[in-house]
Amino acid sequence: MHTFAINAQMTTPTLPPTPADQTDPAPKNRRSFFAAAAAVVAGGIAVLTPIGVGIASFLTPLFRKSQSSEVRIALLDQIPDDGTPRSFPVLADREDAWTRYPAQRVGAVYLIRKAGEDKPTAFTAKCPHAGCFIGYTPGAKVFQCPCHTSAFNLDGSRVNGDAEVAPRGMDELPVEIRKVKTADGQELAEVWIEFIDFQTGHAERVPTT
Repeated sequence: MHTFAINAQMTTPTLPPTPADQTDPAPKNRRSFFAAAAAVVAGGIAVLTPIGVGIASFLTPLFRKSQSSEVRIALLDQIPDDGTPRSFPVLADREDAWTRYPAQRVGAVYLIRKAGEDKPTAFTAKCPHAGCFIGYTPGAKVFQCPCHTSAFNLDGSRVNGDAEVAPRGMDELPVEIRKVKTADGQELAEVWIEFIDFQTGHAERVPTT
């Protein structure tokens, strides 16, 4: 037992000397710690890599787009053959990662069929200026955008050319006629289009991605 002398203040006790063969264990302990930490990190990477791949595969459907842009619009007999435009909704299936939503409205088109023609012309109803829905004025026989007063002829061209706010004419879409037979053997002609959504505000037609 050590004894301590008490004067005006307490003195610091004298510790016994360190034996000559006793070494500081700190370096060894540090090496062990870093080795263990490295092992943990390596193990974590090995574990997280397949997890990350699995998560990416799981979430991929969230960004999956429809594989086809061909859409059935109407029967050919539903379109007047006197050149009068008729508007039809564009219905297509929508999907998220887990659910399919059939027959959702994704846009609208105008179909124009002239006398003697078996295939109509299709224009998207989306204005190329800012994306507003284009209307049709029967009396004037022009298409008109209610947002910024752009006007289009029945062939899709701009009424006032470059003076129009719209940077280009209405966007025409590819059309295909498909013959089908009903259960009772009747043959019908279906109008299909390739529905393409174009960017607005450009003079050129650029599909959206």
